[in-house]
Amino acid sequence: MLADSDLIYTFTCPSCAGNFSTPLEKIPPVQARFPCPHCKQPMDFPSRDQARVYAKLQVQARVGVAAGPTTATATATATATDSSAAPPREEMPTLSLDETGGPTADTRFRVEKPGFEADVFDRRSIRQLIRTAEILENDRIRVDDGEPVAAGSVKYLHSMFLMRREARVHPPTVCRSHTDKVAFFRCRDSGRPLCEDCAPEKKFGGTTIRVCSHCGGTSTDLVHA
Repeated sequence: MLADSDLIYTFTCPSCAGNFSTPLEKIPPVQARFPCPHCKQPMDFPSRDQARVYAKLQVQARVGVAAGPTTATATATATATDSSAAPPREEMPTLSLDETGGPTADTRFRVEKPGFEADVFDRRSIRQLIRTAEILENDRIRVDDGEPVAAGSVKYLHSMFLMRREARVHPPTVCRSHTDKVAFFRCRDSGRPLCEDCAPEKKFGGTTIRVCSHCGGTSTDLVHA
């Protein structure tokens, strides 16, 4: 088992897609926000416990890539000799990956779930929606032009679901259109989380209400735990 002193965490900036690595021991014990050393934009940095999980997954990914041909050969042999083994697993989508094994800044995600029909997310947005449990492991998603698959079956996203399960503190619900903003309202008709920009005030007679800018329905206050 690797000690903390042996682990290096590689982080990808969601704004510029720049990468940098830091020893696990230098990561604060709590979540924090720091400017990216490349583009200087603020980014959310995981706690040491979260980074430990992700750093181990990164090590496993590098080992898996190095052992790729051997693993593929063994898999092919097992398939040929035992056709009655476990049923075939769902095929993972082909991703355009950066050097850390994650999707590029151009990768786009679509969620096959009621209320998400017209939404397209980048990798930063999909990360926020997983962190806030708006997207679950069994939810069906499309990666770029791929076929719908379970979100938890996508290798890059699987590590995020694992980090959420390991996290002791979860962030508040975010707006589905502006995932960098906290949602303070929810559409009564669709259940869509809304920020103040997506739930503008409208006056009807002497009454002022918040209206969902997506469907025109009324919204209610969203109470955060």
